[in-house]
Amino acid sequence: MTERNSSKALLILAGISAGLYLWVALAGDLRGRPLLYLAIFAALSAIMAAGWVVLSRSCRRLPWVVLVAALLFRIVAAAGGPAMSDDIYRYVWDGRVQAAGHHPYLHPPDAQELAPLRNADWEKINHPSIGTIYPPLSQLLFRGLAAAGAGVRSFRLALGLLDFGVVLALLLLLNRTGRPPERVLLYAWNPLAVMESSGSGHVEPLGIVLLVLSVAWLTTDRQAPGWSAAALAGSIHVKLFSAALLPGHLRRMKLPAVFVLAAVLAALALPFAVGGPVLGEGLYHYAERWERNGLVYPALREGAELLDTGTRLKPLVDSLGRDRLYRWIWPRELAKAAVVMLAGLWILWLAFRRGLDPPSEGMWALGGMILLLPTIHPWYILWVLPFAAACASPGWLLLGATVSLAYLGGEQDIGWPVRMIEYGAPLILIIPEGIRSLSRSASMEP
Repeated sequence: MTERNSSKALLILAGISAGLYLWVALAGDLRGRPLLYLAIFAALSAIMAAGWVVLSRSCRRLPWVVLVAALLFRIVAAAGGPAMSDDIYRYVWDGRVQAAGHHPYLHPPDAQELAPLRNADWEKINHPSIGTIYPPLSQLLFRGLAAAGAGVRSFRLALGLLDFGVVLALLLLLNRTGRPPERVLLYAWNPLAVMESSGSGHVEPLGIVLLVLSVAWLTTDRQAPGWSAAALAGSIHVKLFSAALLPGHLRRMKLPAVFVLAAVLAALALPFAVGGPVLGEGLYHYAERWERNGLVYPALREGAELLDTGTRLKPLVDSLGRDRLYRWIWPRELAKAAVVMLAGLWILWLAFRRGLDPPSEGMWALGGMILLLPTIHPWYILWVLPFAAACASPGWLLLGATVSLAYLGGEQDIGWPVRMIEYGAPLILIIPEGIRSLSRSASMEP
């Protein structure tokens, strides 16, 4: 196939994908029809794979259709209503609250103090009795969009455009690390990225674009450590997932960049420290109560329940006379403590493997941490996806395709049989890939 024919093939594939995204946009809320959503998602994933085969085999340079189509997909996906999530209504509400002069962390949506701000979309906010969970930079985005008069659709379009920014940041990362530029298609045309950004409207792209830029600016001899530090700080203030790369960044940074990191973290928190808390109480409720679609955590919790750890360890705690330890011997708390410890050890171990480059560290640190979480929403895998594309990781990319099986549960969690399909096939590829990659990095250490 000639390069010209390859471009034509990509154009046809892009047209089919755009049509499918339009179908989803016109269908509106698909939470009650998860099989339809998953069928379209599977078709879009197959088209992405076909596009990757065409591009990698026949094109010596990145055709314009790849980037133009990526932008078009995100615009089309934002045209309808939210497909699989109602989180966007919380974003719009947080923006309205701030635009009206209120601190976003002081009152939950159902507080009487905020009653004058309620409109038709207020009833669509999930868990209105719980305060917001979103950190300061997310809140600043919501406030800016609300001040500009943006509604639900405009919020989603803005998030889709930010996700296109992730595509451009990934191109920069590929260029700086000498990786093939065509790998950008593995994110640019990925239906998980399109549907979870502009399609459903999640704030992830704001944090991910900053994180990818941070890694790109820390890579190769053309480092920009100050910019990398500032971008990482901003990403942490979007969602705390980015803190998984903090140890590795600190190892690579000199003191001036560390000061930049600390200064940006403080500067973004300062507007919220005046007149209220720096983080919303909803974040603590979420960490304490939410459990959904996990893998390692529920296995540990169910193992602790079988062992009846609360009853068995009670005499030991009594003999120590330490009442503060008592709550941590019960299955849920014990499992949570275990995954926090495992995540911390995993992140630190990767951070000090000098043979591991920043994109690979990003993929393994974020991916490993997310697999340990009590809750794994499909959009959480977006944090791994740009680095998986950069490394052309079949296992993590496959997980990006299968994680949407979590939507089969609707309002309930999915059972273990579906969860084994969701995680099983990707892990068959991820585990040996991890062994090879980490073994290779060990051989490269001085």
